[in-house]
Amino acid sequence: MSLRRTLSAAGLGLLALGLVAACLPWSVEAPSAARFVSRGLQQSWGVALAARGRTEIVLLPLPRVVFEDIRLTEGDAAGPVLASGGNLSLQLGLAALFTGRVEVDSLTLDGGEVVLPQEASDTRWSATVERLTRSIAGEVGDRPRRIILARCAVKGRDPRDGTLQTARDVDLTISWPAWSESLAVSGGFHWNGGSARITLAGLRPHALLSGGESPFTAALTWPTGSLNAEGSGSLHDGLKASGTGSLQTRSLHRTLALSGGGLALSPFVEDFSVEGSFEAAASQIQFPSVTVRSDGNVLEGAGSASFGSPRNAVQATLAAESLNLSPLLAGFLRLTGFDSADDPAWRRQPLDLRPFTGGDLDLRISAGNARVGPVQLTDLASSVLVREGGIEATLGRASLRGGMVKGRVSLAADEGDAALTRVKAQGSFDGLDLGALMDDLGQPRWLHGATRGSLALEGAGHDVDALTRSVSGRVALESADGALSGLDLADVIHRGGAVAPGALARRNGRTPFEHAALTLLFVDGIGEIVEGRLASRTLGASLNGRVALADRRFQARAELQSRTAPSAEGATPPTTLFEIAGPWDAVSVRASAGPRHDGDEARQRAASDAVRRPGADLPLGIRAYAPANAAAAP
Repeated sequence: MSLRRTLSAAGLGLLALGLVAACLPWSVEAPSAARFVSRGLQQSWGVALAARGRTEIVLLPLPRVVFEDIRLTEGDAAGPVLASGGNLSLQLGLAALFTGRVEVDSLTLDGGEVVLPQEASDTRWSATVERLTRSIAGEVGDRPRRIILARCAVKGRDPRDGTLQTARDVDLTISWPAWSESLAVSGGFHWNGGSARITLAGLRPHALLSGGESPFTAALTWPTGSLNAEGSGSLHDGLKASGTGSLQTRSLHRTLALSGGGLALSPFVEDFSVEGSFEAAASQIQFPSVTVRSDGNVLEGAGSASFGSPRNAVQATLAAESLNLSPLLAGFLRLTGFDSADDPAWRRQPLDLRPFTGGDLDLRISAGNARVGPVQLTDLASSVLVREGGIEATLGRASLRGGMVKGRVSLAADEGDAALTRVKAQGSFDGLDLGALMDDLGQPRWLHGATRGSLALEGAGHDVDALTRSVSGRVALESADGALSGLDLADVIHRGGAVAPGALARRNGRTPFEHAALTLLFVDGIGEIVEGRLASRTLGASLNGRVALADRRFQARAELQSRTAPSAEGATPPTTLFEIAGPWDAVSVRASAGPRHDGDEARQRAASDAVRRPGADLPLGIRAYAPANAAAAP
């Protein structure tokens, strides 16, 4: 081989070897490389770089330099730390490198910690973000085409309460190719005991930064739910966005625990979704048209929500053709312990409202048909109001078994003891077929006829037992032109207090009446029957006794008296007495020792008048009562 060919072959070999070497990563100790790149970053982004580990350099196909154990600071080496630890890989522009400049096309931080502002007065990142924003807008410098965080931790201040929070295992990719107007973001992180992933596509930074609008498509997923939105937004006069979206969660309470936020009554809500149009600005969002799904119910209407200081707040007006309230009732019984009322520990179930008042709520719901277990309601109008100190639920109206029902329940935390709950309940109904309602509840239908009534009760306690032992108020029932089914009281009087034997007699037994009334006055959890009477053309009946809520026991005496004409001797017909006593689920009825005659009746009437409580003759619709001597007290 000639010398010429030998030199040519050697030259080609050396060139090939040089190209291969340029494509391989070389680890070197080159502090000057870090200083060179740091000067370029300071000029472009206002960020200083220091590397305490080795430096790896790759020249081809595109220049790339990797620094180990890095430290990024704002301004200069003495500035606040922006990121530390991990490896920083920079892909540099080849043309700029030939002119002695640093132009970052791609940046990857692997395994480091990104430090966001730690307090309200911390201004780190502000100058850097401003320079990056200007470069993205095309005002100065060149923008990076890709920024990647891999296996990083991000530590910063929670704007809601100022606490320091850390997101771990952050994998984030921000991509904006040179040939596209749209920026895309995708990634995931682990925070507050849960993980989440986010994607954002179609965003046009030039349009946003020039005061215009940009379309967007966003999606966020976490273990218990997802959020999707599509629309347009702008940064002019603050962040604004509008479009359509949906939120789905299998447990609202767990979702809020993941985000650290709070909403009213969230422990009651499990399966929940919201879908519709929205208009968002800053920390507020409006829903001009929204569909809410929960526990198989579908409600439509409008609403709004605000997040942040001082409290999260939700307002909504919703309507449904049909509504199943049974899951909500079951959740209430489960959380309050009423589903295990036979368990002695139930009495110590706390009544602290704070887990349920994590935000404000103003909710109004109407439905053509509603169901609570076996009970069917129609024409329902209700509302729920939650504030920091309490909960108020109002039944504006509902038709139930031929009658109209109204009511209100308020629960308020005591001003001096937040764990002490004060409960007030008021309600009334008119024209209610109480027997049909009992039939719906699976109980014997022993009463026929329309019934009207009212209640006004209140109590306070740290737990269920204390609450039931403090109940005070009044309950009144009244019915006209009805009948008792399964019992013929006239026959009982005729038999001297004995009930006719046999199932046929019980099935055919019936006692028509012209008027019946029952009034109970409650003091310290004990309800005294101050008025209990039934009147028909053939007999009269009265009932006196008391009900113990805490002990769940009933004790009373019933008197039956025939209205037949007096005998030839002018004697008044005798009175038949019954003793009624026992726990609510096992009440026993037995006839008294013997009938009562004339002198006994006068003595019994005098004794009854002596113990008659004030308020027994108040009208059924009354809501408050104060005895005259109480009004005169100092």
